[in-house]
Amino acid sequence: MKFLVTLTLLLGFVCFSCAQDTDKKDIPALINNTRELRTLMQSDPHRPIYHFVAPEGHAMPFDPNGAIYWKGKYHLGYIYQKLRNGKYEHVWGHAVSTDLLHWSLYPDMLDIKNGDLEKGIFSGGTFLSKEGIPHIMYHGEGANANMVAYSNDDDLKVWKKFEGNPVLKTPDIKDPLNNKAEYSAWDPEGWYDTKAGSYYQISGGKNPALFRSKDMYTWQHLGRLLDGNKKFLYDSEDLSCPDFFSIGGKSMLLFISHNIGAQYFIGNFANDHYTIEQHGRMNWPGGTFFAPEQLKDDNGRNIIWGWVLERKPAGFKDYGWSGIMSMPRVLSLDKNNILQINPPAEISAIRTSEAKEENIVVSPDSEKTLKASGTSLEIKLELEGGNRSAYGVKVFCSPDGREETVISYDPIKKDITINFIKSSVNGPVMMPANAMFGKPVDGFPEKVSEQSAPFELKPGEKLLLDIFIDRSVIEVFANGRQCITQVVYPELAESTGIQIFSKGEKVSAKKVQVWKMAQTNSY
Repeated sequence: MKFLVTLTLLLGFVCFSCAQDTDKKDIPALINNTRELRTLMQSDPHRPIYHFVAPEGHAMPFDPNGAIYWKGKYHLGYIYQKLRNGKYEHVWGHAVSTDLLHWSLYPDMLDIKNGDLEKGIFSGGTFLSKEGIPHIMYHGEGANANMVAYSNDDDLKVWKKFEGNPVLKTPDIKDPLNNKAEYSAWDPEGWYDTKAGSYYQISGGKNPALFRSKDMYTWQHLGRLLDGNKKFLYDSEDLSCPDFFSIGGKSMLLFISHNIGAQYFIGNFANDHYTIEQHGRMNWPGGTFFAPEQLKDDNGRNIIWGWVLERKPAGFKDYGWSGIMSMPRVLSLDKNNILQINPPAEISAIRTSEAKEENIVVSPDSEKTLKASGTSLEIKLELEGGNRSAYGVKVFCSPDGREETVISYDPIKKDITINFIKSSVNGPVMMPANAMFGKPVDGFPEKVSEQSAPFELKPGEKLLLDIFIDRSVIEVFANGRQCITQVVYPELAESTGIQIFSKGEKVSAKKVQVWKMAQTNSY
């Protein structure tokens, strides 16, 4: 992958990793460079203000990892690239919050030292041992092995590598995403099952496998993780960045395929076997939700984050940074075991000025501009339309109509769509259908101009949208049952308008609330 960095822009980033070796006479220059980098990053009109973003420099990948709620704090690891011995190495940064919104930076969660088996830290997750000690199971890049680390520190600032490393190794397999072996050491997920009195490990790749151990030193291969008749939808898929957790009495496997993005299975885990009952996706062709990570907090909430893939067009100015995390999302199951996806209640703490409108009526084939405007907002509304034509909301609208991003519900197609073909004035805007590297998604062209997620209103149900826009990020929550994420890059400073629109039939909005959102990034 190409890292869009220059030495000048990264001086602030480099000083973070090598400050201990810096001569005192160099400190003033490093401070100035750090301030210059911060000024450059904050001048980017597309840099989000209330999404967690990479604190310094470019981060690619920027996968969330190692999330855990521990002693009153939310801990979130994230992959970034540290310059060490003249090379960029993948390590885990460490951010901590008490409210899911404002973050403090801790020392790196996982790093590389001389003598380590691995050359970089790839994806993994956190779990508690049978003694209740936080552990991390992760993939050691360059060692073709899965590793474990643990912490006895109340603040989780100090992590130690496990004496029994590696906990899984597959020799002579150079490419875990394309190998034909029985299994491979690749993005792992570990946990301790109190009923079984055993540790379990999922190891991903093309042939995801399940392992069991009594002590984390010796592991028994139990076979394929997925049922024999529950294979991937497409031959081009893999299973990476897995999270396996209990939710509403079921077991949920959250993961990515690199070309498709985030998806999940829901089922039951018993007798060393995972039985799948349903499948769903969190990203669709053209979308940008990737590498999700989960934790369970003291209220029993399953909370996830995802890396929001950036797709700035060629020729855009480099502001010295990359790496965006999605908003935290709360997952649950309803009484019919259907997945519910909602923003956390804590989001209300960063709402500032509010604009309300009521009883808005939009005639067929027209739109109505709301009084509120902006580029970092929460837009909450209740819409009632017909059953034969699409309707919804347009954001980032310019007064002359040259720029707009369209969020629509189609009762015939039964989907929620974000159309971004006019999201930048120098369009038409097209984005890759596939999420990351790999083959294009089967049945789709190489590039698309919209992302569509399946969604259907129940008889008599109104469309309840909770839309979060943050300069270049759009996250749309629909009736608590669907969420769709997209990046866009408006170029006109005046593209701040919001419109309700109708295609073919009258649309009414009983209540509309728009809040400006406070900045939570202090860096």
